[in-house]
Amino acid sequence: MAGTDFGHAIGLPRALSGLPLSPLVGGYGELLSAQQTLGLRHLGELLTPPGGRLRLLDGIFAVTGPGRRRHVGPEVLRSLRRDRPEPAAAWLLARLAAIQDADPAALRRILLYQLTHLLQDHPQGELPATAAGFGVDRAEAAALVQAAARRARLDQEQRAAAESLRDDVLEHRIRSAARRAALLPPAGEDRPLAALLAELAARTAAADTVLAVARRAEEQGHPGRACLHYEEAAALAGDCPRAVRGLVRTYRPEPGDPGPPVSVLVPGGVELRWPAEDFGDTRWRVVRLTRGAPAGAPLAEVPGRPVGGVLVDAGAGIGEEIRHVALPLRADGTVDGPPLIAAPLSVAPAVTAVTAVDGNGWIGASWTAPPDAVHCEVTLTGPRGPVAVPPVARAGSRETLRVEGPTPGRYAWVVRARYAPKGGAERGALSAPVTVPVTVHAWPEPVLTLTALPREAGGVEFRRTGGDGAEVRLVRWPGTTPAERAELTAAELPPPLDWAGPGWTDAATNDPATSVAGTSVPGAGLPGTGGPACVGHPPPGSQTVVSAVSVLGARAVAGPSVLVEAPLPVTGLVLRRAAPDVVEVGFDWPGAAGTVTAAVTQDGRRTELAVARSVFLREGLRLPVTSAALSVEVHAAPRSARSVLASPGADARAELPADVAVSYELVPGARRGLRRGPAVLRVTVRAPGGAPGPDLPDLPGFVLVARGDGGRDPRRPSGPVDGPTVCRVTGAELAAAAAGTGTGTGTVERPIDTAVAPGRPYALRGFLLGGSAASVRLEEPPLPTLVIR
Repeated sequence: MAGTDFGHAIGLPRALSGLPLSPLVGGYGELLSAQQTLGLRHLGELLTPPGGRLRLLDGIFAVTGPGRRRHVGPEVLRSLRRDRPEPAAAWLLARLAAIQDADPAALRRILLYQLTHLLQDHPQGELPATAAGFGVDRAEAAALVQAAARRARLDQEQRAAAESLRDDVLEHRIRSAARRAALLPPAGEDRPLAALLAELAARTAAADTVLAVARRAEEQGHPGRACLHYEEAAALAGDCPRAVRGLVRTYRPEPGDPGPPVSVLVPGGVELRWPAEDFGDTRWRVVRLTRGAPAGAPLAEVPGRPVGGVLVDAGAGIGEEIRHVALPLRADGTVDGPPLIAAPLSVAPAVTAVTAVDGNGWIGASWTAPPDAVHCEVTLTGPRGPVAVPPVARAGSRETLRVEGPTPGRYAWVVRARYAPKGGAERGALSAPVTVPVTVHAWPEPVLTLTALPREAGGVEFRRTGGDGAEVRLVRWPGTTPAERAELTAAELPPPLDWAGPGWTDAATNDPATSVAGTSVPGAGLPGTGGPACVGHPPPGSQTVVSAVSVLGARAVAGPSVLVEAPLPVTGLVLRRAAPDVVEVGFDWPGAAGTVTAAVTQDGRRTELAVARSVFLREGLRLPVTSAALSVEVHAAPRSARSVLASPGADARAELPADVAVSYELVPGARRGLRRGPAVLRVTVRAPGGAPGPDLPDLPGFVLVARGDGGRDPRRPSGPVDGPTVCRVTGAELAAAAAGTGTGTGTVERPIDTAVAPGRPYALRGFLLGGSAASVRLEEPPLPTLVIR
């Protein structure tokens, strides 16, 4: 309709016949990324100063004021670059200047493309004020809004196709460009896009024609001629999957042609290694073919360029069988000559960190499975051929396998990773095998039991069962004791006990000939013989966990253990009868023992009592007894209930005879009228048994001593010589008195010799004299009765 076309009355006649559907510039993705880094809504914001406006209907102008505008050409862009020190802005302005140099209309096309999408995406994009808000000069805002409303709207997929179309054409990816073009709406008044699409359609048709000729030649059995046509089709459409697959089928290297690259699995992908020949500055397009993919499926291109003859493909799918094809390129990007075709490769990473070990009657392997593997297939081959293996056990990414009961010899584990089928294949890809050899060694028989029995003179006899055919050592582990049947190496064993015997003898015959250098021979330890024996003498005061270990060559097996304790002997044992029914026991505490055992034997009965160290040191030891003779034995108790106690030799033992007591009292003299006669000393002896004998020692003599100092309350004599003797009774007289009654109790009476006594008042006190005085208890009367006034 006349007067309604965009730009009909603005600037040059028909300055815009339609807004662009595509920017049609190579590397537009890089421009957009740099623009987003700077936070720009469109590239025009980079071309105008703050507050400036942008005109672009009849060229690109930066409007800085009324009547002041500046045409934005390559030189202006370069000057702007000098004023923007930040790297992203400088790079972007330099790139825009290069685009302007190559095509003066390209930058204006980009700006119109970006502004059109901004207006179409804005909820008020139909208003001129919206365009002005994006920095467009108000004189052009209304026309731009009207044109943007008329242009076809593109969805996200169409925008991506429009922005990448020019890159595909420049790189001669004609098939990819054709697919993108099919997504776009009709070009309409976008004449550059229409011209490009027409050129693209012509090249596509030409490639299809050449492909048809190549297929007929191949079907007629002329692979060489077909290869030339496939190569021509690849030159027309560098990303044509049918052309590349046709080259793979028909190309036959001739003598002198370069060798193919080699595909190798590496961590993170596949590494493509070119042969050693020097290819100069040849550019390459490398594509990846996947077995099972449809013939017309788009080619997977490997990005990047070879560095040092090596290119890494990180996009290969795990479990797929692939093949790399390297196409040489001319300077303009078209295919130049026959391809280099690598051999097929299964992208099936092998297992890693494979280890193999052997143990006592078993052989095992472990490895780390790739995360994408479905399962791992394992084989084990030994001296007698294949060995059946159980299912694999998995813990996280680590897998383990263990086979019981292999015979000694050389074995080999082979582990492969299996992957899920891809592309309709019946079975998934299988990784390269990883082979690990291992030798199964002979291991010693374990010691089954170990016992310890105390022997005289502080010795301990060890007996064992098992360990036949191996060297059996008695050891003390410096740290944690290994569990029974733990598999060890001889190098990690502690030295043998230095206080145990050097070898084992037959406990039944006590014949060391049945054992040589600590190795028991078959037959030793049969049922009924008690097993091989070994005698040791642990140092006094020690507590040792003794373990048996069987050793064969460089391998060892931990056996059972027993706790052996050798307490220190008790010394300095003394007994004292504190009362007829109480005995005080004294001794030197044995080292670090926590408890001692005191055993009292009296009247044919033995009573044991546990005494704690803290109680003994605080209170001493007092034992309830009778007056009969007794004996006391004291020895250190074991610190653990599991201990086997090695005797420290003779136990500390002391005897105490029967309780013999001597008592005395003053009996007032007979009254004679108004006066009394001299007092009489009455001495009584009490001995159990009723008569002198083994329980009645030689009795001591008795003396009564007087002391007077002239004071009102005279001091008592402190000893048998602390004053004159006023009365004396011999030990024989006391023994005769006790024996004469038949009951062991007798009395002797003697008058006091007051002639030798000091002046009144004076104090009396009796004392026992003689060698057995310490064994006889003296009972004294109340003190007031011993004062004579």
